[in-house]
Amino acid sequence: MKGERPGRETIMDIEFKRTGKPIWRRTGLYAAVLLCVSAVGFGSYLATRSDVPSVEATTAAHGGDGEIFMLPEEPLDVVEPQTQQILLTEPPTKAEETTRADNLPFTGDFGLPVGMEILKDYSDGEMLYSQTMNDWRVHNGIDFTGEQGCEVRAIQRGKVKAVYDDELWGTVVEIDHGNEMIVKYCGLSKPSVLPVGAEVKAEQVIGKLGEIPVESADEPHLHMEITVNGKIVDPLAAMNRGE
Repeated sequence: MKGERPGRETIMDIEFKRTGKPIWRRTGLYAAVLLCVSAVGFGSYLATRSDVPSVEATTAAHGGDGEIFMLPEEPLDVVEPQTQQILLTEPPTKAEETTRADNLPFTGDFGLPVGMEILKDYSDGEMLYSQTMNDWRVHNGIDFTGEQGCEVRAIQRGKVKAVYDDELWGTVVEIDHGNEMIVKYCGLSKPSVLPVGAEVKAEQVIGKLGEIPVESADEPHLHMEITVNGKIVDPLAAMNRGE
C-alpha cells in the first residue's frame, strides 16, 4: 500500500501466517473465556456473603418497582418500648376504716338545746320585723326561750369547732355534729363555754345562756343556726323535729 515501508509486517500479519486465522478470533475467544470465569467467581463470592441482600428481596422490599436499594451493613438501633408505671392506692386498713366510722354522723335522735318553747321560728328567707334593730330582716335560725344563766346542751355528740365573740350574736360556740352539719349556739356566757377541740356527748352541757346584742329587746333566749354542707337549713327539719 502507498505510504507503508516495504518489509514491515504488523502483528496481525505475523499471526495470520502462523495460524491461518486472524488474531482477533483467538483473542476474542480468550476474552470470552476470561469473562465467564470472572462472572462465575464473582457470583460465588456474592453467594457466600450473608450481609448482601438479593435483588429479589431488595426489589420486593421497595415495592416491586424494579429499583434496587442496598441496605446498610451496620444493624439499626432497636428502640425498646417504654412501659408506664401506674401507681394504685392501697385499700384502707381496718384501723383507718374504724377511724372513718368514728367520724361518721351519729345515730339516734336529736335533743333540744334549752327547752320546748320557741320564741321566734326560722323564716326560710322571709323578712321578719326586729324590735331591737327596728327593721325587717331574715331570721336564719330558731330562738329557744330560756332564762339567763340556764344550761345549754348539745343536740347530739360532736366536737367543738370554734368559740368566738360576735358583735351581733354575743359569744358563739360552733360544734361539728358530723355529716357536714355545723351548729351555731349563739348568745352564751363566755366564761361558761367549752374550749375548742372538746368532745361532747348528746345533751352534754356546753355552756350557760347569756345575752344576744342584736335581739336584746326580745326575751332571754338561745339563737341556734344549722348549716349542712355550708348551706343554711331549717334547724327543726335538720333535727327531724319538723312538727
